[in-house]
Amino acid sequence: MTDLNPADDDREPTPADIRALMADVSDLQERIRDVERRLRGSEETRHTVFRLDDAAGRMTGISEALENTASELARVRAVRDGSVCAVPWGVCPEHGNTLLSTGGRSRCTQLACPRAWNYDRLGVPCGEPLTHRVTDAAGESFLACKAHAMDATERLIGGTVTELDSKDGHRD
Repeated sequence: MTDLNPADDDREPTPADIRALMADVSDLQERIRDVERRLRGSEETRHTVFRLDDAAGRMTGISEALENTASELARVRAVRDGSVCAVPWGVCPEHGNTLLSTGGRSRCTQLACPRAWNYDRLGVPCGEPLTHRVTDAAGESFLACKAHAMDATERLIGGTVTELDSKDGHRD
């Protein structure tokens, strides 16, 4: 099992830390399957293994939850480093502010748009590439992706939305 350093108790876990827990879960699942296999080998103990099969199966769900958490944390950390759009909600990259989220999944509500995500895209910072600068009427500005910039052009009163040049260092 993974041992966390007590000196690091206040450190924010990383996606790698969470994926290390996944490895622990996988190891535990293998150990449970091994015990189950050995108990099935005896007529006297065969009837005791049904709970072990359930327990090993639950490990798959635990691994999936850990993977989803690691992926979401990676998106949050990418936003935090300033290299991607940090607007605190996600968008459809093509249609903008058109998402619907339910049950931890999101989809674009625009007719004929096939985009869907296996996570709550509305509930996490955007994470799309930076393409525009949005400036409000007071002169305050922030960098945004194409879809958030598109939404800002429809809602912003007295401000501007300008495309970033490659010299800004924010375009590929």
